[in-house]
Amino acid sequence: MRRKGFSIFCISLFAMSMLLSAGLATTLSGGSSNLTGLIALAAINSGINNGGTLDSKLVGDTWGGDGNNLDLSKLQVGDIILVSGVFVGDKSMPGHYSHAAMYIGNGKMIEAWKNGVRVVDISMIHNANDAAIYRVSTSSSIKQQAVNWALTKVGLPYDYIWLTYIGGKQVEGNSYYCSELVWAAYKAVGGPDIDQNPGWSWKYGYNVAPQELADDGDTYLVAYSS
Repeated sequence: MRRKGFSIFCISLFAMSMLLSAGLATTLSGGSSNLTGLIALAAINSGINNGGTLDSKLVGDTWGGDGNNLDLSKLQVGDIILVSGVFVGDKSMPGHYSHAAMYIGNGKMIEAWKNGVRVVDISMIHNANDAAIYRVSTSSSIKQQAVNWALTKVGLPYDYIWLTYIGGKQVEGNSYYCSELVWAAYKAVGGPDIDQNPGWSWKYGYNVAPQELADDGDTYLVAYSS
């Protein structure tokens, strides 16, 4: 137990060092610094408990937030649900949206949350500070295949790699973070690459962030509410 706690502490220090260097490099290059948001990620990282999940004080079992009035009747199978304000510290993350899920039909959505990939009711969307529905520009067949693929990942653990600034993503893996799962679902079945920055970016590292799903050219806004 002591060794695991020490390992997590070391990861937190590494993440913080990467965040600080990245923020400095961005400033020196003349771009807008994302240092505040990146330090927030390190703070969240330090909240990971010895069980390998985020502390309940930071991330609850359900989404938090001030509430919104998103029209859920507009949801179609394969749609991307993007939200903000659902856990402590997410307002300081790079990009506006901080969490992503996918609509699978019958009033349910699939997401990678702190305890792993799960299926939950879409009513939870109304908890968020604001929420949006984004649609992928592809066929209904690809959308259904993406949903079917994602459902095969239910029960896999959460992927904390995004908490390090360098980050990363993979289509076939043993764990997933929220936007990684949605991105991988479309990528795995021959759909479009919905990561706005497929390679490296100073803002998001090698991750695929929720905001990048919104900003990608293969997705478009269907509905929004705050």
